[in-house]
Amino acid sequence: MIYRDISSELRDWRMSDNPKSLVIRGARQVGKTTAVLNFPSLYASEQQILYMNLEEHPELEHLFDSMDAERILEELSFSAQVNLSSGVIVFLDEVQAAPSALGAMRYMREHRPDLYFVAAGSLLEIALSKKKISIPVGRMDYNFMGPLSFEEFLLADGSMERELELIRKWTPGDSFPLAAHKRLVDLLRQFLVVGGMPEAVDTFMSFRDISRVGKVHSSILNTYRDDFAKYASGEELLILRRVFDWVPTRAGDKVIYSQISPHLRAGKVRKAIELLSGARVIFQVTHSSGNGVPLNAESKPSVYKLYFLDVGLMSNMTGIVHVSQEQVLNSEFVNSGKLAEQFIAQHLLFRGPSFELPCLHYWLREGRVSNAEVDFLIHEKGRVIPVEVKAGTSGRLKSLMRFMQEKKSPFAIRFDINPPSLQKVEHMLGNGAGESNRVSFDLLSLPLYMVGQISRLADSI
Repeated sequence: MIYRDISSELRDWRMSDNPKSLVIRGARQVGKTTAVLNFPSLYASEQQILYMNLEEHPELEHLFDSMDAERILEELSFSAQVNLSSGVIVFLDEVQAAPSALGAMRYMREHRPDLYFVAAGSLLEIALSKKKISIPVGRMDYNFMGPLSFEEFLLADGSMERELELIRKWTPGDSFPLAAHKRLVDLLRQFLVVGGMPEAVDTFMSFRDISRVGKVHSSILNTYRDDFAKYASGEELLILRRVFDWVPTRAGDKVIYSQISPHLRAGKVRKAIELLSGARVIFQVTHSSGNGVPLNAESKPSVYKLYFLDVGLMSNMTGIVHVSQEQVLNSEFVNSGKLAEQFIAQHLLFRGPSFELPCLHYWLREGRVSNAEVDFLIHEKGRVIPVEVKAGTSGRLKSLMRFMQEKKSPFAIRFDINPPSLQKVEHMLGNGAGESNRVSFDLLSLPLYMVGQISRLADSI
């Protein structure tokens, strides 16, 4: 069984006073169902779950439309053969197959406040928009779930307890054993191919065979493509699939609609991007001026770049999954900036508590001669922190320097393949007016595999 961090939040929800109905949102096959069904066993609880997969029971959709709570609960109880005694968790899975169930959960909760209600589904935004169903405001809590993080991957490995403890306790000024660093970099290279989809991770941990993982990835990707046909047809379906195939090859590039499809109207491409973002198989990172928090207050929605759901799926779609095991472990393997960016992006997107809507920004200054771009912007305790990603052990920081000069920011983070360190950067940089100014800031350099500790370490400086 693969442990997921969301399990502790599910426990907090269950133990809270008068919890609201809970909806877990995320792309298909990221582990939503397993996280809920494993919940009782994780805490040695006597908790009973009534599980109902709504894709397998299409006849229930009309029942949910009735909003008759007593009748619905009676039908669920007999269908699942579970007696609805006090404390039972009613789990409605694949709720996109019957979106009206989300509205009905409000009335079921009011009718039976001694029960706990959870729903999970993918493609929810698409399904709700098609049926024009509104969700009761303030009546539900939402959790957002993505693929496994690298630290969850280490937990699944089962032999990395010391390295994981090192990652979670290291602070600037501490030493970092080179042997541990080397082993973690090797595992990082494996993760860039395996990714964080639970079935792919489980297959890799069982067989240590990259080719078997590739088959799992292909199956997941084909499932996604088949899903699109449930909610789109004709030209709209073709555009969805074109965007879906385009993103992994151009992850991290500023989106220009004509590059995706030069013969289609921008509005149609934009709609496809919005649908796939709603399905959470791709996500947008939007430009922000970065002058202060909240970053979204100074965002420019028309300027954004796209990333894929998972680095392992991206590796499959770009052909990297076909490299040999020896090539994966080769020291030159992590020389793809796009893979490194994708890895950091998906971790930053889900770095907060699962009840927070995943959101991420970057900084772009377009000039006549050259552009300046900082890969990501995050905020911690009221500070805007620029984050740069380098795939190897070195790389120029010209754009980061420009950001630090303009914003007079005292602190930045760089990810690369070096052991962690904290250094003072002093640099003379032209200001565009024929003069040079001194740029001075603290730079926290972290190996890519420490991305899960970014909030803790930023708060300590």
